[in-house]
Amino acid sequence: MHQFFKIKFGVLLLCAGMLSLSAMENTAKEFQLKSGSIVYSIHGGGILAPDLNLTIVGEGRLRFKDWGKVVLLEEEIEESTSGTLKNSEKFTKCIKRDETKQYDVDYEHEMILERPLPKGKELKNMTEGMLPHGEKIIAGKKCNVWAKEGVRICLYKGIPLLVEKELFGIHFEKEAFFVNENSDVDTEECSIPNFPVQKIALFKTSIKQKEGPAEVSQILGNMLKESALQKNGRMKKMKEIYLNLLGKHIFQRQKNLLPQMLKSMKQARECLDGTDSKLEANGCIEEINTFKAKMLKEEKKSIDIWNKAEKNRVLDEFDTNIDILESKMKCIRAAKNITDLSKCMRK
Repeated sequence: MHQFFKIKFGVLLLCAGMLSLSAMENTAKEFQLKSGSIVYSIHGGGILAPDLNLTIVGEGRLRFKDWGKVVLLEEEIEESTSGTLKNSEKFTKCIKRDETKQYDVDYEHEMILERPLPKGKELKNMTEGMLPHGEKIIAGKKCNVWAKEGVRICLYKGIPLLVEKELFGIHFEKEAFFVNENSDVDTEECSIPNFPVQKIALFKTSIKQKEGPAEVSQILGNMLKESALQKNGRMKKMKEIYLNLLGKHIFQRQKNLLPQMLKSMKQARECLDGTDSKLEANGCIEEINTFKAKMLKEEKKSIDIWNKAEKNRVLDEFDTNIDILESKMKCIRAAKNITDLSKCMRK
């Protein structure tokens, strides 16, 4: 039986972005190094819903000069899910910040968003509300560990070499593995095309930004602050709300994707039924093949044999998989969040 036709009803985790500016915004006013470059590994994930696992892996680079007055953050992350909904996709982010402005590279719309920084506001102290927890060696540097419930950081001369967050089984970790102190760094440009610049007022924009790994870190931080104020009796309800919030972008995308997938499968099946040519048969599956290769990171596969017996077997497989997905559509249309949707795909 052709592996290609063992259809797995996957998720397009078309979410976006990388880490937020926490590495810049939550430090002291200035770094205690004139310039430098830090390279991070990024990991995270957990159980998003029953039989739905989230995994985040990636790498980031922080470059700065003038004691942190000019900072450039570049990151690339791959976010994937496994279980009832499957997908894997990479995202790139680049943010530059100086004393007065912030520049966000929008790869989707191919532009750079320029916004002024709020005046008269000091940057937050990253250790606020945290207690010292000794020292740790990271990337060959001795940093000071600070912690509170669900959060742990390690600062070296005001620069975070480690940021860890965990809540309700979802964890996020950013850890430096290379630190180059007082090196000449180029923070004038990001390694991107020469996109046009769009100026926007403060931090408001009409352009809808993708959601993704950046929100994992941000939502974890927000929820950790909230949970500290709640009684234990509300933790179960908070967990449900939090996980559905974290999976909101998956849910919204998938509500549109699954009907499209069903339509594509039906079209491919009709096309295959009407041809006795192996070349044409491969053309029939091109759309689904391209979809799986691009969005699920699977290699493209082809039909090597196309005789009567093989044709009947492939058509039977399509019929089975179309019936399975079609039987779930009522549940999919009624689903209100990622937990509901995962339950639909489990049936």
